[in-house]
Amino acid sequence: MSKWEYKSVPLERFGTKEDFGFNWIYSPWQMTTDKAGKQLLAVGLKELGSEGWELAGVVPCDLWAEGGRAANSASGIRAISCTLLFKRPLGEGA
Repeated sequence: MSKWEYKSVPLERFGTKEDFGFNWIYSPWQMTTDKAGKQLLAVGLKELGSEGWELAGVVPCDLWAEGGRAANSASGIRAISCTLLFKRPLGEGA
C-alpha cells in the first residue's frame, strides 16, 4: 500500500469594483509557498510539480465587502481565495 504526504497551499487574488460599474478588476492569482513567500500561480505550480507534488483538490472560498459607509454605494473590494491540496508519495522530492 502506498503512503502519501500532503500539503495545503493558500491561493488568493484581490479585486476592486469601479464606482457605479459592474466590472471587477482583479490582481493575478498568487500562491503562498514555504520557500518563496508569494508567487504567481503558474510559477508555484511548476515548482511544486518539479518536487513531485500532484494537485489533489481545491477548496474554494469567495469573500467580499461591497460598498462603503454611504447607502447604495457601488464600490467595493473583493478577496477571492482557495486552498490547494497537494499529495506525493512519501519520501519523494524532500
